[in-house]
Amino acid sequence: MILAIYGTGGTGREVHEIVRDVDAAGERWEEVVFVDDVTDARELYGSRVMPFSQLASELSPERVEFVVAVGEPTSRELLYERVTEAGYGLATIVHPTAHVSPSARLGAGVFVKMQSIVSAEAVLEDNVFVQADVIVGHDVHVGRHTQISAFSHIAGNASLGQRCYLGVRASVREECRMGDDVVCAMGAVVMEKRVPSRVLAMGNPARYVRRKAGSKVFG
Repeated sequence: MILAIYGTGGTGREVHEIVRDVDAAGERWEEVVFVDDVTDARELYGSRVMPFSQLASELSPERVEFVVAVGEPTSRELLYERVTEAGYGLATIVHPTAHVSPSARLGAGVFVKMQSIVSAEAVLEDNVFVQADVIVGHDVHVGRHTQISAFSHIAGNASLGQRCYLGVRASVREECRMGDDVVCAMGAVVMEKRVPSRVLAMGNPARYVRRKAGSKVFG
């Protein structure tokens, strides 16, 4: 099996390094490649780089599984759909220093970095990316394509919608019900039990600013 890392930016390079820890013996993947549709590079960190169209023409879905390695939630969704619509599967990858409860459920394409904790009965839907030193409490539910940045804490029984983004050291209170496309700024502390979709949460306690439909976290 070949692992295709979709993205050559900072997240993609981090994923490449972590994969060496996850599969140091090369037993899970015979090769790791990068997929990027905009770069002119053809090699990075000793791995081949190619656009998706080239990979799809050369390698069948039976030979490749993907991990989406970009931080922008809307881009994560776009690349996930491109991959799955072409028939490719996604790899679920957990760093050896992370702790994932045996009762937790991780969807396709979930990536969990170093020292993070995913507690009892937590659910991470497809294509969720968990950065280092994150705590996901018991019975938490995280929607597809969400990015959880380092040192964030989601308390027990909380739920996050799809395409959410938690900045570094963001905190979400227990039993919070968060809508889709919510962005929590760095250090934001969400104390409300209900957070509507498409807002930016800032401060401690967090205050909310409406986001435009389709707006991005970066840029």
